[in-house]
Amino acid sequence: FVLLQNNYGAQYGRASGEFVLLQNNYGAQYGRASGGVVSAVTQSGSNSVHGSLFEFLRNEKLDARDYFLDRRFPKAPLKRNQFGAAFGGPIRKDRTFFFLNYEGLQQSTGNSFLGTVLTPETRQGNITGCPAGKATCSREEAIIVRTLPVDPNIVPLMNLLPLPTGQYRNAGVADYSAVPRWKADENYGIVRMDQQLSEKDSLFGRFTKDQSSRTDQYLYLTPQPFRGFQVGGYVLATVSETHVFNPSVLNTFRVGFTRRNDHLFYSYTQGGDQFPNAPGLDPRLSPVKGVPLGLYSVPGVNLSGIGTQPASQGGTAIGPNLSGPAVFVDNTFDYDDSVMINKGRHSIALGGNFKRYQMNHLNEPWVYGGTFTWDSIESFLTNNPRNTTQLLGSTTPGSQKADVYRGWRQSYGAVYIQDDFKARSNLTVNLGLRWEGIRSPREVNGKLAVLKDIYRDKNFVLLSKNDPFFGINDGFKGFSPRVGFAWTPLPDQKTVLRSGFGIFKEMPLAYIWQLALEAPPYSKRYTVNRPQLKFPFPFADPDSLTSTGEPLMLPLQVTTPYTLQWTLSLERQIGQTLVVKANYVGTRGVNLFAIYNPNQKPTIIRDGRQFTPPNAQVPNPNYTSFRYVAPISNQIYNALQLVVERRSRAGLAFNASYTWARNIDNGGGAGIKGAEQIAGAASFAVYNGKDLSSERGLSSLHVKHNFILGYSYELPFGPGRHWGNQSTGPVKYVLGGWAINGTNTIRSGLPINIQMTPRQSGCVAQSCPERPDLRPGGNNNPVLDHWTPERYFDPSNFVLQPTGYFGNVGRNTVIRPGQVNVNLSFTKENRLAEGKNLEFRAELFNFPNHPNFGAPANSVFRDADGNLDPNVGRITSTATPMRQIQFGLKLIF
Repeated sequence: FVLLQNNYGAQYGRASGEFVLLQNNYGAQYGRASGGVVSAVTQSGSNSVHGSLFEFLRNEKLDARDYFLDRRFPKAPLKRNQFGAAFGGPIRKDRTFFFLNYEGLQQSTGNSFLGTVLTPETRQGNITGCPAGKATCSREEAIIVRTLPVDPNIVPLMNLLPLPTGQYRNAGVADYSAVPRWKADENYGIVRMDQQLSEKDSLFGRFTKDQSSRTDQYLYLTPQPFRGFQVGGYVLATVSETHVFNPSVLNTFRVGFTRRNDHLFYSYTQGGDQFPNAPGLDPRLSPVKGVPLGLYSVPGVNLSGIGTQPASQGGTAIGPNLSGPAVFVDNTFDYDDSVMINKGRHSIALGGNFKRYQMNHLNEPWVYGGTFTWDSIESFLTNNPRNTTQLLGSTTPGSQKADVYRGWRQSYGAVYIQDDFKARSNLTVNLGLRWEGIRSPREVNGKLAVLKDIYRDKNFVLLSKNDPFFGINDGFKGFSPRVGFAWTPLPDQKTVLRSGFGIFKEMPLAYIWQLALEAPPYSKRYTVNRPQLKFPFPFADPDSLTSTGEPLMLPLQVTTPYTLQWTLSLERQIGQTLVVKANYVGTRGVNLFAIYNPNQKPTIIRDGRQFTPPNAQVPNPNYTSFRYVAPISNQIYNALQLVVERRSRAGLAFNASYTWARNIDNGGGAGIKGAEQIAGAASFAVYNGKDLSSERGLSSLHVKHNFILGYSYELPFGPGRHWGNQSTGPVKYVLGGWAINGTNTIRSGLPINIQMTPRQSGCVAQSCPERPDLRPGGNNNPVLDHWTPERYFDPSNFVLQPTGYFGNVGRNTVIRPGQVNVNLSFTKENRLAEGKNLEFRAELFNFPNHPNFGAPANSVFRDADGNLDPNVGRITSTATPMRQIQFGLKLIF
């Protein structure tokens, strides 16, 4: 869990003495994943006593108003207090040292929300709208565009919607604003001991504990707000012994243990997964006995996400609208040995690593209580839902709830050798080879089942606790070569040409397979089309349901994903302080995970397009569809990076970089963490599994332009500076020690999919991201020249395709707004005595108070008649906060 959602940097960096960031083409010492590597070394004690005390304060009086906060609402109260202390020194001089660190954070605040709900008139069957040509209007201006009878069975649900607080819109909805509150606390501590055993042996041990909690106020559709609670923590313990065999050979052996203990539950949660009724909630609204209704989606209505999560594009919720409750208790045992050999022209690193994972989870991968989906507001009022999807189980007598408790076990091992060989005085060659392998996970209680033949079989086969969940194929037999060189071609030694190539594996760890829990009899996801919604509405025994299910599965054989990475870099030093670099970076991802439906109806080519015949049947009639998380995707990334660095001189240092990149894939992505996140995000789900080439488009991680400037400038006043060098007394303390620091980022926006509610293509999978057609001569990225948050792009460029055809709009064609972030800090160091400094900090995040807007609503059509969704193209949130100011004080001794 991200309990504090802290976007002010890692508050625990003060215990670290060194950070190393490796972005690409690193040596064979590193593996297991294809992304960057962050290595942090904690501070240690020394022969002198040293330490620090600090505190940072924030409150709402210093912060700007949220851009979308209703002017009638006050700013949410904010109290943020971050504090800590570090202390280290000797126990026995030159032999035994200690280091202690504690950091805490307390925060209470709120988030503004802007959504849409049904108008009072619409609730009576009189659907409201605005006069012709107007997207918004007052209640007095609103008109009645259609009258419908309201089904009495819908009233208990509809009555849970709050009344609007803002302007009226078309299609029967009006704006709703709220400021739900949340509170969080976190405590973090480190104890480290270092012992010099002899001239050749040293030992250190470190114990780290992080404990946090968070309480959220949810304004979901319940008669009164309820709360969500997150309690989490980590315990890390490490013991490391270093032995020097001789001046050229050094060995380090390390043993580590990590325990994660996270819990997510709600105010109506008792005993982990028991659901008594939410306060005042009509028990008849539970489609499954003991489980309140989780999520229902009505085009045009947007109330989802009030609480911890950002607002989604449409959909309202009773209950959590996220997977929960959840419990994660994970243990990781880590054993590592590394040898460093420096001999002649060779600098060799070799070693091995073994990890044992124990993961004990209660993890509901689907919304508890399931979903109901309507095609339009009209179908909602008349009680004609498109479908309902529920996750049920039949292993516990008298219970319909799915069994989602699992105890996973998995092992990982690796060995490597890396040689940095100085072939010539101006040429260093880097040669590395890594072997790594991972064992397929087992479930200690034997609660797993697989479908042997997804195209024919009906019954899942139960696995024992010793059976592997799936097989693992590695096309490189576990090996990952790494090669590179650094060449200084000119006599002045100021020009360096570097290049490298490597293979980096993306191991199938828990983030992929732990969500594949929906297998009978433990759980089964049912989709019932056009259900008769009446209250009370409990499902019957799952075994008696005639509807077929939609399991979430992995293949019986998983191919290990990997990336090929290559770089070419030219670096030149200019003068004594300036360095310029030009880098080319390329990455090709292969066998990356995406989600698709192999039980899709067969298609034919009609009029040169993919078409689903009306009489087409799914290959396996025992199931509606599959949510199949499989390594079927590929990716290609190319980037040009330009960098200018200035080392500190005359008080000024800076680093400026610009990246021009293009990132393309066909539905997956390297480093994606979380199979259900793939399922939940249409950009990671495959629209037409019969034609993967049509899914090729911009990656959801694509950023075309990215400029970053970081700088630090010591003002030239006071002792040791250009002016006031000899100043004393008050002048010395007022003028001296000031510095300005900043980080500026300008980046283009991420791409988003254009989608729609009606299912024209015949795609029946819940994760199917239905896309429309592009109007002849239309623009697939129709961002308005003078856009506003009310309308970001022009939806008239898209049209509803004929029934049976897949939409021809590509993936991720619309580019959402970019971001401009200017963060500024002023620091003043005051020397109190020899070795003692008092530092004052004033930090301004988003200093110019520039609104960085979030993604626009991307659902174009709300029904099969081609009527526009009233929220299409509308932006209702910011991607980053408005200006925030923080003051800090730090004593260093």
